Amino acid sequence: MYAAILHTHNALRWLVLVAGILAVLRTLQGLNGKTPFAAARRLGLTFTAALHLQVITGLTLFVVSPLIKAAMGDMPGTMKNAPLRFFIAEHPTLMVVAAIVATIGGIVAKNAPDDAKRHRKALAFTVATLALIFAGIPWDRPWMPGQ
Repeated sequence: MYAAILHTHNALRWLVLVAGILAVLRTLQGLNGKTPFAAARRLGLTFTAALHLQVITGLTLFVVSPLIKAAMGDMPGTMKNAPLRFFIAEHPTLMVVAAIVATIGGIVAKNAPDDAKRHRKALAFTVATLALIFAGIPWDRPWMPGQ
């Protein structure tokens, strides 16, 4: 079960990143205020939903991972070990915060008074979310499942 969840989590990151980048591009197109916000909102919702699914998959991994179980047995040692600390504390924290920022961003953008401001707010929150995600990605891991 662990391997299947890990491969799913690894593959889902691409859906999250592609949806996030497409959401940024769509909001950039609407900054002039002449493009309706509906298409950008749909992409933003897709990005947020994919990110939430990724976080749920990651939290499931946190429960079943032998690496996490072993690391939890020696927390002082784990916190001194940068790669272990990353997977125990930094990665999950950054990703949960990213999901929160994306969710808040969708609400704030939706409630803005006009389409130009909706696009601007959506862009700011999506870029902030992507920055958190990029900071929390374990770049030394395989890029594709099964590598």
